[in-house]
Amino acid sequence: MSILSNRLPTIRQLQCFVAVAEELNFRRAAERLHMSQPPLSRQVRSLETLLGVRLIERDTHRVALTPTGKHFVDEAHRLLVGLDNAVASLRDGAVQQQNIRLGLTSVMDFSQFTALDALLSEPLFTHGIHLERAYSKRLVERVLASQVDLAIVGVFTNASPALKSQKIGEDRMMVALPASHTAAGKERIDLQDIANTPLFWFPRVDNPTFYDRCEALFDQVGFSAPRKPEPQEHVDLLARIAAGEGMGFLPSSMKAASRTGVVYRAFTENIERRLSMDIHLIWRANEQNDAVLDVVNRLLATADAQALTPFIPSSP
Repeated sequence: MSILSNRLPTIRQLQCFVAVAEELNFRRAAERLHMSQPPLSRQVRSLETLLGVRLIERDTHRVALTPTGKHFVDEAHRLLVGLDNAVASLRDGAVQQQNIRLGLTSVMDFSQFTALDALLSEPLFTHGIHLERAYSKRLVERVLASQVDLAIVGVFTNASPALKSQKIGEDRMMVALPASHTAAGKERIDLQDIANTPLFWFPRVDNPTFYDRCEALFDQVGFSAPRKPEPQEHVDLLARIAAGEGMGFLPSSMKAASRTGVVYRAFTENIERRLSMDIHLIWRANEQNDAVLDVVNRLLATADAQALTPFIPSSP
């Protein structure tokens, strides 16, 4: 098999497999890799599918390596150590370490966008890149002020000739309801189903473009639910929804953050389409740093090749 074959495992697949093989516990392995268990399991299953063999036996009681897995873990570990040594050698020999600042909007769960998440988790890609999370409006300001080199933001209207932008995907909005809500049994929610439920809502200053789009839709359909200030922390928002204090409108990718007492429901197709949140990559129009432009091209190529499609919530 050629070393350039697309049938070779990825570094992330090998890392996930080795972590599970060493811990024999998916939860602890996920913690070591700073990721959640579902994407870890997907990486291991993808590796087994690619190789056409079973590497790990798992059931509700135990996790164990198959004989093939015991043999392959040594080879995988050797490959990762060799790669780590090669990267360390490059770092040691570099005259100057490039430090690129990449902003990520804090209102999305990037793990739900598989291709993008894989790239952002790739050590050879992220080496020398500092990741910063903030609201989209703040990231736009920081890119313009040269405090961040490029950023992935939601619902962006480029009114500045100083910025370049490219849409790379979209994330559909969903509603987070108390599990006891009368509309919780529906598969899709119309705004009239929740018209009397208090809505935890963000201030316009956080994202004027998306705020105005939502308010225009609300006015058009006569939706005037009582408003409450949206908590800054996502965990606090979910806790208050679970307590029956109100509801929240969230990007569908955030469904990964489950909470007892909270159910996520898709909107009706018409509402969902109009509340879709575009995802944009932005960078400075006069950017001259080749390293920054290379990161821009890598991110755009990932979006083009694997189409960052909307994450569609399913009913639990």
